[in-house]
Amino acid sequence: MTEVQQWIATTGRLLGAIFYYEPSTEQVRPIIHFFHQPNWADEWGVDVNSEIQTLLKAEPTEEQFQALFLGPNDLPAPPWSSVYLDPEGVIFGNSLLALREFLSTNQIAALGKQGEPEDHFGLMLMLAAYIAETKPEILNEYLSQHLLPWGSHFLRLFAQNANAPFYQGIALLAQETLAIWQDELGVSVKDVQFYR
Repeated sequence: MTEVQQWIATTGRLLGAIFYYEPSTEQVRPIIHFFHQPNWADEWGVDVNSEIQTLLKAEPTEEQFQALFLGPNDLPAPPWSSVYLDPEGVIFGNSLLALREFLSTNQIAALGKQGEPEDHFGLMLMLAAYIAETKPEILNEYLSQHLLPWGSHFLRLFAQNANAPFYQGIALLAQETLAIWQDELGVSVKDVQFYR
């Protein structure tokens, strides 16, 4: 595994967990602790601006996670690709079907819970980590066709509308991190139309 693939595996797993699991879970508590360390930015591998570092000092709450990812009210930026890429703006749309076909073709089992849409942003980051570690030959295809076409759009909306400093900081950090993934691997991203 190259250094870049290792970095994608590490950062994808950490960011993905934060977008997917509630902050009190055993998957996320150590990651929040990591971001509260004074020197975490030195270990991240990219220049992290002071705004992001300040936002990540906040403590995320279960209520914030609920409002951003679960509902019952409308989510400020739903974390599923098909909400943005499908003309109907629905979960379980065409982009999810394309992702499922990609997973099936490459014999990759879904990472989420049974019956859950696999195009959740957190799951897709963790999937990038898994692919970087186990099937790096398809990483560029996955990033260019499935994650990067909508990732920055989602993160921009999420950062603008998340009324929670920690999660705003994570969205900004994820934006910078994905841009470097793209640059380091020379990924050309598929053009898409956004419906939201």
